[in-house]
Amino acid sequence: MTITEVMICLVIGGFAGVLGGLAGIGGSMIMLPALAVFVADANPGTAHHMFMAAAMVVNVVVSLPAALRHRKAGAIHNEALRVILPAMAIAIVLGVLISNVFDGLILRKILAGFIAAYAIMTIVKFFRKTDEPTLEATGLSKNRLGLIGLATGLVAGLLGIGGGVLMVPMLQVFCKMPIRNAIATSSAVMVMTAVIGASLKLGTLGPVHERSVVQALIIAAALSPTAFLGGRLGAALTHRLPLQAVRLVVSIALLIVSARMAADSFATHQATADNAADTPESEAVTAPATDS
Repeated sequence: MTITEVMICLVIGGFAGVLGGLAGIGGSMIMLPALAVFVADANPGTAHHMFMAAAMVVNVVVSLPAALRHRKAGAIHNEALRVILPAMAIAIVLGVLISNVFDGLILRKILAGFIAAYAIMTIVKFFRKTDEPTLEATGLSKNRLGLIGLATGLVAGLLGIGGGVLMVPMLQVFCKMPIRNAIATSSAVMVMTAVIGASLKLGTLGPVHERSVVQALIIAAALSPTAFLGGRLGAALTHRLPLQAVRLVVSIALLIVSARMAADSFATHQATADNAADTPESEAVTAPATDS
């Protein structure tokens, strides 16, 4: 990596850490689009898998300080944690294995659509102004929590995200859990599941995609310092700021990012197709006949 790319990664890591800790989205929703746009690579298809591996490593760095802060604040719902964790751990393995089947450019398009859907859902929810539930009025059940863990793990492994972006709203909608407790519980789950997902993605990076594990770890190392500090700051602000308003601002930004990511993915795909079409086919060389 060049010095410029390292500096870019430090900035990306800082934003991802703050927003990941603050909104409970793990950081990958910021890192992956930003890496795709600002870190050049000759093979964007396999590069996305490398970026996924790096982002999943950083998710551990982001979620750990956030989870410790949430634990200190007493916001983690331990009953939900005990049920969701094993379900998500199994599902994230399956999600990573499925992701290895797809070209990285396809995964980038899927991720862009997922980010846009999340952003639109959050914006709509903000303007509906539903009442905040209380822990005494929860709809917790082992079946619901298990399904949330399975769905979150599958999507997290497939797209290389932390999973909080899906788990937090699902805990709110299906379990009537307050947003602060949902974010805290999500962060605690991601500390452990992100380790599993990152390890498997790194382990398959070379054999499946022919990309360097060392390069992925270098990118992760460049992202991690500011992501760690940002994660601590974001988790602290969770208990001080109006979260619904913050999530609205983040969602608007993510909507813009997803549009840019989708446009770049389609442009790259088209450029690849055009280059393939312009490549002349090799002509067979016929040896001249000789007279006997």
